[in-house]
Amino acid sequence: MFTEKIKAKEYYIKDLLSDKFLFEIPDYQRAYSWTKENLQQLVDDIDDSINMNKEEYGENFENFQPYFIGSIVLCSKEFKDDGWGLYDVIDGQQRLTSIIMLIATIRDLLKDEGYKSILTSLIYQKPNELMGIKESIRVQVRGKELEFFRKYILSQEGTLEALKLDKNELSEAKVNMINAIEVFKNSFTDENGDVLQDKLNDFIKYLLQKVVLVVIITDSFTSAFRLFNVINARGLPLTNADLLKSENLRVIDESIRNKYTDMWETDEQDLGKENLENIIGFIRTMKLKRKSNNTIFEEFNKKIFKMEEEYRGENFIKHLHKVKELYVKYIEDGNISLDDKEKEVYYKNLVTIMKDFLPFDEWMSALIRFAEKFNNDNDIFNFTKALEKRVVIDWVNGNSFADRLSRVYKIIDTIDNQNTSAEIINSEIFNGDLDRTAAYFENSLNDIEFYSKGRMMIPKYILVRLDMELRGNEAIEYNDKIMLEHVLPRNAKDKHWTSNFTTEERRNWANRLGNLVIITGAKNTRANNKPFKEKIEQYLSKKSNLKITEEIFKLQDWNIESLSNRHDVLVKRSVDLWTNIK
Repeated sequence: MFTEKIKAKEYYIKDLLSDKFLFEIPDYQRAYSWTKENLQQLVDDIDDSINMNKEEYGENFENFQPYFIGSIVLCSKEFKDDGWGLYDVIDGQQRLTSIIMLIATIRDLLKDEGYKSILTSLIYQKPNELMGIKESIRVQVRGKELEFFRKYILSQEGTLEALKLDKNELSEAKVNMINAIEVFKNSFTDENGDVLQDKLNDFIKYLLQKVVLVVIITDSFTSAFRLFNVINARGLPLTNADLLKSENLRVIDESIRNKYTDMWETDEQDLGKENLENIIGFIRTMKLKRKSNNTIFEEFNKKIFKMEEEYRGENFIKHLHKVKELYVKYIEDGNISLDDKEKEVYYKNLVTIMKDFLPFDEWMSALIRFAEKFNNDNDIFNFTKALEKRVVIDWVNGNSFADRLSRVYKIIDTIDNQNTSAEIINSEIFNGDLDRTAAYFENSLNDIEFYSKGRMMIPKYILVRLDMELRGNEAIEYNDKIMLEHVLPRNAKDKHWTSNFTTEERRNWANRLGNLVIITGAKNTRANNKPFKEKIEQYLSKKSNLKITEEIFKLQDWNIESLSNRHDVLVKRSVDLWTNIK
């Protein structure tokens, strides 16, 4: 073992890929994910360095200056006195894998069979029973990609065969590997597809003999992981999910680590990286119940895992999986199982609208926490109705984002501290000061500039939600291109409108709730200015199958009386719907 905790040394690529080093990429690391831009930048940077050296030194290769390509962090697994070592790649696996694929692609483009053989020997040693030689893979990638890597990267001519594969049938990591081969191949071919052999020879010579990596080696996984977190290496930025994945998998016993790696990656594949990040954020909210002061990773590492030592590792990944399942069932799919099928439809419609039309998702953490604790679909139905009403009232009333977050934290705290769902729904956090907030809510609905509230998201949500109430037990799917439209145009020019409304009436009523409708698809400014009946027949009736909008189709005209009547009706419906918390 090393006598020093950490060693750092510069290595040329040819030395790094010598018999002294074998590398393994642990299964808990991120799958191969470099983009075409990352890959092209790698080639371009090396190519630029070659050209600069040629300008300075001509063809005198011995004088060419080295090019530093970054660093990798290794943790020693096995070590021999002659300097041989087997290492886990803790950081830099994307870069190291890319270099191996670059060498493999160049190998398959070269004409010289001797060069081909040399390059293959750098990345792969075939087993030879006669000579007592074991198979040796210089960089052993994660298990899920290993067979693909062996067949299409390590084997001669493999990269050319990989280009014939159908990407639609492959995992994202394998598609990224094929993309890498394409980028590298295109970098050394002309517009006719002919290989530029001279450029290829110059490039591979410089890559092997002059390109430098700083290799940081430690025999302590903890030290290696600490370096992994602080080194700012080129490549894709690490997400909170990436960091938490490594942090939690590293403390799990190696004998069961693959089980939890598979659990994590299956959840990530089911959700997508962005949703997985969101769910980790929900867990942070459920645990800390306060505003974040650091990155989500730091909040877990410095606070949550210190408060709950046993939570790190297996328990976190199992909890993440459980929360993912709750999220998918109750939010993504919107499914509850009740004897009352109308309630099932109502719940799915409500959660769909909240998910699609509320411009914030903090409420999800409260719903997930409630479902996690009570696991009763009827209770979840009642809680979700109460939650939506409280969240919408705070939003429409203009409460700050910080205040709305504070409400969610208090709701989660109430869930943690009450024994029944009824105690939660009847608690102060839902019902306190209801008379005053209800009055504010009605005033907000009467705002003469209601159209612009919440960047126009509030009136859209209110109208979509009221439309849902008119549909009864009808399952609905609202088009994500639902738009707001004015019945009385904001800039009315047609004589019909100027005779039906005075200037003051147009100014005071054009942007009120009662003058707004929702339509599907794009607006038509020209049609919007037509007289009311023409506007209905030629425009609105063709742009909406929404019941809240269809209500105006039966009217004969649109004037101050019909507008104010509709406004009063919508305000009353809204007040009745949202201020009756129970």
